[in-house]
Amino acid sequence: MTGSREQRGWIGRLFGGRRAQAGHGAPVRPVDEDPRAWTRPGELVDLSALPPRLAEDMVGTAAAIDAADQARFRGDRAEAHRLLRGAVTSEVDPYRQLAEERLGVMLSEDGQVEEAVALWLRSAAGPDPELRRSVAVYLGSIPFADAGFLVNADPATVLALLPEAWGFGRLGAAVYEASAQRHRGAGAEVRRQLLALDAARYGDKELLARIEAVPVADERFPRRRVEWASGAQLGGCRWSVAGHGKGVSAVAVGPVAVDGATVVVSGGDDGAVRLWDLATGEPVGEPMTGHVGPVHAVATAELDGRAVAVSAGTDEDVRVWDLTTRRLLHPPLAGHTDWVTSVATATVRGRPVAVTCGDDRSVRVWDLATGEPVGKPMREPAGSAASHRDRPAAMTTTVFGRRPVAVTADFGGTLRVWDLAKGRQLRAPLATGTGSVQALAALVVDGRETVAVGGPDGTTTLWDLVTGRQLGERLVAAGEWPQTVAAADTGAGAAVVTCDGSGLVRLWDPATGRQLAQAFAGPHGRTRALAATVTEDGRPVVLVGADDGRVHRWDPAVDGRSVGDPLPGHGGELTAAATVEVDGTALVVSSAWDGSARLWDLATGAEAGTPFTGRREPVKAMATAVVEGRPVVVTIEPYDEEARLWDPATGSPVGSPLVHDSHVGAVAATVLDGRPVAVTGDTDGLVRIWDLATGEALHGPLAGHESDVTAVATAVVDGRAVAVTADEGTVRVWELASGAPVGEPIGLPGASPRGDDDAQEPEDTEDEEEPEDEDDLDDAGEPDDTDDGPGIEAVATAVVDGRPVVAAGSDDGLVHVWDLTTRALVGPPLRAADDDVTAMVVAQVAGRPALVTGGGDGTVRTWDLATLHQVGPGLVLPMPVHALAAAPANRLVVGFGWEVSVFRLVESADVPSA
Repeated sequence: MTGSREQRGWIGRLFGGRRAQAGHGAPVRPVDEDPRAWTRPGELVDLSALPPRLAEDMVGTAAAIDAADQARFRGDRAEAHRLLRGAVTSEVDPYRQLAEERLGVMLSEDGQVEEAVALWLRSAAGPDPELRRSVAVYLGSIPFADAGFLVNADPATVLALLPEAWGFGRLGAAVYEASAQRHRGAGAEVRRQLLALDAARYGDKELLARIEAVPVADERFPRRRVEWASGAQLGGCRWSVAGHGKGVSAVAVGPVAVDGATVVVSGGDDGAVRLWDLATGEPVGEPMTGHVGPVHAVATAELDGRAVAVSAGTDEDVRVWDLTTRRLLHPPLAGHTDWVTSVATATVRGRPVAVTCGDDRSVRVWDLATGEPVGKPMREPAGSAASHRDRPAAMTTTVFGRRPVAVTADFGGTLRVWDLAKGRQLRAPLATGTGSVQALAALVVDGRETVAVGGPDGTTTLWDLVTGRQLGERLVAAGEWPQTVAAADTGAGAAVVTCDGSGLVRLWDPATGRQLAQAFAGPHGRTRALAATVTEDGRPVVLVGADDGRVHRWDPAVDGRSVGDPLPGHGGELTAAATVEVDGTALVVSSAWDGSARLWDLATGAEAGTPFTGRREPVKAMATAVVEGRPVVVTIEPYDEEARLWDPATGSPVGSPLVHDSHVGAVAATVLDGRPVAVTGDTDGLVRIWDLATGEALHGPLAGHESDVTAVATAVVDGRAVAVTADEGTVRVWELASGAPVGEPIGLPGASPRGDDDAQEPEDTEDEEEPEDEDDLDDAGEPDDTDDGPGIEAVATAVVDGRPVVAAGSDDGLVHVWDLTTRALVGPPLRAADDDVTAMVVAQVAGRPALVTGGGDGTVRTWDLATLHQVGPGLVLPMPVHALAAAPANRLVVGFGWEVSVFRLVESADVPSA
């Protein structure tokens, strides 16, 4: 091997043709040059200065890459592949790095994107910065446009690439991220189903078709294929994890790391403090326990290089945890004499401190190193009014000028600024006029020290701490929910995050009062706690704690560019769904807790009118019927004593409401002797049967249930039309023609009788209350009713091999099936969900009756009622299932979260069901 100048120049030209002047001997590089690179692009190399083996590898690899380029130009892709596969085994960078980039491009062109991505990821870790930039362009686009990669790639790989998405890769990345929390641990079959659903939610039918066409191993049939879905609840949930047994009441994230990983700290109503890996959502170690009662506040800090967290709650103690060992640094810090409601950290005179406040109206400072109090507790001067309104409701810390301060807000809407070094108020109290303050966050707006104040009426206001004046306009959320707030500095300016009981999380520009991204709706539960941080490149990351014990990571898209064309939908959780035919067109009727009701074309998802124009109250349940030749929808509302009839063609009410003496809880409709009738159940446990044509009660109130009627269905038993009604623990059957009970009630196995204790209590108990036994209280000091046994949530009826059966789904995730003629259980219970069974409907699969169940765990399963075996794979949804409805042409309407979707049954790989 020779080291001629011609050969050295040829190596330089291989990296872009730049001819740099270089002397003989070892190459001279800048101090910060990556030491792995034996050459730089365009640099001439004196091969005689290198070890022979290394020089041979360098020239051989360079020659192979050059030959591969020529083969590819000639159209000989097989030869180019062969040469590049040899080159990527080189030990010499950046030649190996270049070979990986080139081979990855060829593989992606051949549809082998997963292998291409693996090569590009290796190349992205190489020494040459231009090559790193090139493969970053590929990694942010090509993988997200390839349906096979999205379905089959390791979720950890895809999730790591999401922040790099750009251009034509943005839609695929958004589709993957929509249910990212579900992809981990799922197989390719489930990932394909989820990705197809989310492509439908984004309104991209072409991507939906490509995803559905991806083959997966061991595919099961029959399966349900999505046809369309609304996209009201899209927004970028990177991960969602469950860990707390009860609601998450506090969450914090800061510049602290455990074993090199940035962590999120959460505190829950279960009294536990937990750690989560910010990047992956994986739990970090075991939970930290010791609090007796709910944890209301957590904060993080760094102490002598150690990551620590501070937690406090209803047990009045403050705890400081070493996050590496997950042990207390000190015995619990005692001093507060009532619940501690807020915790923050700061640095005072060079010492890391914790600042706490609570219902005892004091603000206290603690030395994190020693656990000792710093100075005396701060509170309003003696003689000032001490009332409920003066109790601190929220607190944050910031730097005011150069002084560390705490800002507190009370239930009367007053802000106070406390000098932490001097232990006194820094300025006169500031009356905001917002009413009871829910939360505070400190930020800098246009160079001014500012606090964001979350109010009780759906608004957040910004206050200048120097002037005491409100800055800009209020940040107004939809509805009048109390607002929780957080803030982060993105590098491009401050951002304010708000959330409320509606489940919506919003990101705001405090300077303009405008939202910076599409609102995020938590996949599970209502939001209660917030924290915000930023990535290294300044992108905001929001952590959300929910009342179902989950923590979510939201990465809001702040570039302002829309993705896809999602169908608009509801603004709250679905409550009910049904199908109806209007003028020969099959429609879906859906309703949600935000009071909205919508009509959708069953086949296309197109909007088909505005029903129920007379009211804007939530619809709890609905049934459909035909009255005098025209379709009607029967609806009931929460806490309402009436059922109403609506014309879905006009959205106008039909006839008079069906009036009850208590709140109506369930409804079903059928035909009796040619007349349309409805069956309703109420919270007094009473059942009524109505003639829908006249609005008159045919029978009832029918007594027998001992608690609220939770579900209603209809059936035919021994030739008689019957109503099947359920309370929490029993199922009863009533003859529709006479209103008479049919047989004995059916008891749910394992259920405790409901209502007996209430019936036996003396009438006059207003002035005398039995003290609660401590064993009957939960961690929050409230009565614990978790020992009552399972309760029935839904019922459905069918005819199986000529015999009528009823299925009852309960809040323990089980479904029991009984023969309505003999009252005998049919087989063992079905494990329909890991959470409660929220919805059930009967459909036909291959000409046989099947039970379709939906659960709070976000699953839909189909069961053969003859064998009680599951049929085909279940559906996995990103959010809990709230409604199911069978539809023509083997379609199924599924309401999950805020979304409405329609699936069609596919019997085999070749022939979709008609």
